[in-house]
Amino acid sequence: MKYNNAVIGGHFVISFDNVINGFLAVVMAPLFFGSSQDPIIQLLSSYAAYAALFVTGPIGALMFGRMGDKFGRKRALLISITGIGLPVFMIGILPTYSLIGITAPIILIFLRMLQGFFKGAEYSGVLIHNHEMGHKKVSSSANIISLGCCGGCAAAVTCWLATQDGYPDWSWRMPFIVGGLLASIVFFFRMRIPETDDFIEIQNQHKTLKSPIMTLLRYHKLETAVGIAVCAMYTSFAYSSMMFGNRLFQQAGYPVSQSMIFSMFDMLWISISISICGKIADRIGMVRQIQIGSLILIAASYPLCTLIAGELTLFKIYLYMVCVTFLSASIASCSAAYVLRLFPAQCRYTGFSITDSLGAIIGGATPFMMLLFSALFETNIGCVIWFYVTTIPTFVLIYLMDRKIQNNASETV
Repeated sequence: MKYNNAVIGGHFVISFDNVINGFLAVVMAPLFFGSSQDPIIQLLSSYAAYAALFVTGPIGALMFGRMGDKFGRKRALLISITGIGLPVFMIGILPTYSLIGITAPIILIFLRMLQGFFKGAEYSGVLIHNHEMGHKKVSSSANIISLGCCGGCAAAVTCWLATQDGYPDWSWRMPFIVGGLLASIVFFFRMRIPETDDFIEIQNQHKTLKSPIMTLLRYHKLETAVGIAVCAMYTSFAYSSMMFGNRLFQQAGYPVSQSMIFSMFDMLWISISISICGKIADRIGMVRQIQIGSLILIAASYPLCTLIAGELTLFKIYLYMVCVTFLSASIASCSAAYVLRLFPAQCRYTGFSITDSLGAIIGGATPFMMLLFSALFETNIGCVIWFYVTTIPTFVLIYLMDRKIQNNASETV
């Protein structure tokens, strides 16, 4: 299974950049939101700023989705990786609240929104390019997603090194600078990638659409809703482990740097789990795995949240993370292959980008929502509400989508 390294390398970089934003939210909270003396308010503000990374994703997905469907996958991938690297690098050199006051968090949020604008097309473009170059097995896209988790592991190690005791106060900036430089390297190699076979065929047959988004709204409403829900469900569980897990370690009394190295092992487990689940899906079928996986997530939400309620221990936190990670991987491994097949090639870039970016908004809000519900209920058991919000509607939509596919197949026969 031969991959184009210049294409999938972008997914490694985007995952690296995404994770450093989440992991360093705790460190950056007092630096950029120092107007409040309450550490909970500072952390909520920092998580909200992290969620801003996902808000502009749908706008970027709409713009780059049209570009990818009308002018080619390669052009969209070249521009998106540039737009991701520059804001990350600029965060690394951004003055803090103590130097420029309220301007600091405003610029930080703007840069994350700018990063999210381009992120809306990068992840989708990588998986679409891989799919349209002939790698259509579930395990193929699962391996790319797994590679992204390796980028998260690299980010965790980098953040851990940057927050060691005795390091300069500005050392937290280094992961952002590294992330920006990595994006520029990917851009250089990506200039030589080929256009996909599917797009060349569409272009030769003059079947490109003037308005792919209108085609989605007119003919693919359910497919769009399902894509959003699937992405929201697995990212919510994944971020509850990756990002909120970092908070749980600190809540249990571990220092920031140690919490990050603990979280690195979770990222490794995510990477392994997604690869395993991708191979399982190749055997039992991705639709069956998504259906069973979403049902198990609904049933397991409350028992999982009881693990992090009350007194926290290292064993309880890791047991929570191991279970949540594997269950989310059962969906994440199939998500790209499943959603890509819902849309025809003429509007595939737009459809996949839009659904992924809108689902990512919901998933990206997970650290904020879990911290908010924990504060409201004064216990982490409140997190179960957020899990039910993202799992139950998804299970229903997947069921409806399966019925629609079966009905269409019977009508064709």
